[in-house]
Amino acid sequence: MALAHPKEVTDILPFFLPKVLPCKVRACCSSTAEDASLDHLGECQDFHLDNLAWAIQNDLSISCIDRYLRRWDAARIRQELCNPTAASIAGMYPILFFAVEHNSPELVRLLCRAGADPSKPAGLLNNLPVLAYCIITADYNLSDTTDTLSALLAMGADPCDLPQDLWWNYLQTPTRVGPELQEGQTATHPWCSLEVRSTLCRTFNLLQRYHFKMASLLTSKTLRRKQVAAAFDMTPLFEIPFQIIGQRLAARTVQEWLTSHALHHIEKPLVLLFTGPSGHGKTELAKRMGELLSLPLLKVDCTQIRVTTDLFGPQAPYAGYQAGSPLNNFLADHSGQKAVIFLDEFEKTTKDVHKSLLLLFDEGFYKDHREEGKLLDCTKTIWILASNKGEKMIQKYWDEHLANKPEYAQLQIPMDLLQRKLEESFQVTLGAPLTGRLSAIIPFLPFSEAERAVATYKFMRKLFNDTRKPIAVEAKHLARHLYLNYVDDGQIASFLAAKYYSPELGARSLHKAVNTQIGHKLTNVFLDHEEEIVDEMNDKPWDSYDVRVEDLKRGLKEITVKANGSRVVQKRFQ
Repeated sequence: MALAHPKEVTDILPFFLPKVLPCKVRACCSSTAEDASLDHLGECQDFHLDNLAWAIQNDLSISCIDRYLRRWDAARIRQELCNPTAASIAGMYPILFFAVEHNSPELVRLLCRAGADPSKPAGLLNNLPVLAYCIITADYNLSDTTDTLSALLAMGADPCDLPQDLWWNYLQTPTRVGPELQEGQTATHPWCSLEVRSTLCRTFNLLQRYHFKMASLLTSKTLRRKQVAAAFDMTPLFEIPFQIIGQRLAARTVQEWLTSHALHHIEKPLVLLFTGPSGHGKTELAKRMGELLSLPLLKVDCTQIRVTTDLFGPQAPYAGYQAGSPLNNFLADHSGQKAVIFLDEFEKTTKDVHKSLLLLFDEGFYKDHREEGKLLDCTKTIWILASNKGEKMIQKYWDEHLANKPEYAQLQIPMDLLQRKLEESFQVTLGAPLTGRLSAIIPFLPFSEAERAVATYKFMRKLFNDTRKPIAVEAKHLARHLYLNYVDDGQIASFLAAKYYSPELGARSLHKAVNTQIGHKLTNVFLDHEEEIVDEMNDKPWDSYDVRVEDLKRGLKEITVKANGSRVVQKRFQ
């Protein structure tokens, strides 16, 4: 029986892209790494892929690179990014490889929107896909490439460019040796040598594997869907499924409503009600939506909102009207513009507050309380009301229709019945007038056991990234320049989730578990060193710590954190 990967032939790792210099056709052209140099190159010569790759490698600004691409016809740029017409060093590799080596999700989005193909492999590297390159670069620069990987998947990279056994059962750490091929079968991923696969197994983290699985379950985007998204600057919304854990139905519904609202030019506010158990992604989805669309967001805690003045402030000429309120002033500052307002724990507000929102939700106009008579245009405002009110109803629906279904089947379950029941419930809580002005009620479902583990890993990842930052003694940032090695991240996350998850607290209970079981133990091991912490340590190898689940006596297990030497970052152009 043959193995699913060929016998290892040659070492290609660590692989660094060649250093690229700008194409200088005139004496006035400069290779100084600054935005003005690229602007000048764009003015005095035709498009050249080497200029673009040089700008990426030298960390020129996104806005400058965007300006460079916009100097030429969009169809021309699409052609050049996929099949360069001029000979170039950069043209030997797909341009997205340069964005990936720079670990920049922003560049990935920009280049894909301009026409770069996220599924185009590197021919010089046995057709290595950009997804694989994104993962393996983390092995020698000790970075976290998850956000860049998510951007690639959101922009259309095919998760099946990597062997499915590496990510389908995402809670399991992938194995160095792939599954055996049946007689007559040939390897479908010839680039995946033993060397490359071993590196993938070391660096392909749990959240990345989860995103691969979720990407494989999403329906492909039609050309028309991409066109509409681009026309209304909503292409970044394709990343929503990769920004939150679980809640795929909620994420899809939000995308659909935002797209429909824009497509039909509805000149009134979009009002969405997020309902479900605490700590299950309502705030996170609102926040990520605002960030992806580059929209300002205001969060209002409604637990103390009892009367209209608590929300909007007093009207002129009553005392204090000049100060307004955070909400009043936010509406005034963004009159006529798109913005997101998140009203958290909205069920705790009163009928007086509900009544004050009716006209604003219905027509989208509001009078600034600081300036009597000044009418504000709020028709483009996106209102999100968050509530835990429907938690029991959602849990019941989950238990009866979704809990025992595989992930792909959950996406096919209709939510109309649940949404109708929730609407009836909110008519009692919020009143029919306000409920009738809601564009949609979006239920947030409980986490599955696997999603609890992934949510746990998300906090593990945050600790990983926080401790990777540079030491700054004067600013008291001391537990830095560290490398946390999660030995079997799926096992660690599953263990913590099973032991510490609380349905009432949701993700907050998992955050606490990571802080106490990993963060606290790391602190104790870190402080056992005698060496004084100084800024100069940033120039030395990273202190490495292994985190794992260890078996104790009598079948008990616990998380351990132990120092394990150091790790060295390998840099380009050595």
